[in-house]
Amino acid sequence: MLRNKSLLLVSLVLLLTCTLNAQKKFRPSLNLSGADEETWNFGVLFGNYPNSSADFLENYTVRFSLERTLIPRFDLRLEPGVILEKQNLEISFEPYTELQLPLLFKYSANRVENINPFIIGGYQLGYRMQTESTTLAHYIETGLGFDFYLKKSKAALHLRVQHDISGLPDKSSSLFIGLSVETRDGWKLYRQ
Repeated sequence: MLRNKSLLLVSLVLLLTCTLNAQKKFRPSLNLSGADEETWNFGVLFGNYPNSSADFLENYTVRFSLERTLIPRFDLRLEPGVILEKQNLEISFEPYTELQLPLLFKYSANRVENINPFIIGGYQLGYRMQTESTTLAHYIETGLGFDFYLKKSKAALHLRVQHDISGLPDKSSSLFIGLSVETRDGWKLYRQ
């Protein structure tokens, strides 16, 4: 019985050693290897502002992103977009559409294989349009995310918090969950 346990233990150790050695030899291919040296990045971002209600897609946004590298790993982003709110009869305030103009700074960590974590933050100007009135809104936006380098483009998952600094009655802070698809230097990547 003891001999069987020892044989099983030695077999497991050998199997784990072979597996670890195989993992060291395997290196995934580095997608978009020169993408971080490019000056411009263009893309589109989809996201939403989940409410506490059962409907997850209560407020959703579409933004276009234009990113300019200032220094290595530090970028300036402009993300014009629009928030579209679905009308909900249970909520007392009037639905709105808001044009957004965020000016953000993005700092990326060192890239590990095809994943790159980042933090992002800055100022956002919002132009809120309701049926009776229009309002100017000011926000501070901060967040974090991960860039995933694919064969021809880069996808990113974002988690951001927006804090209203203009004192609108129905907003103070909101959570923003987004997915973006971007390319470095636009059309040049698709020629490769």
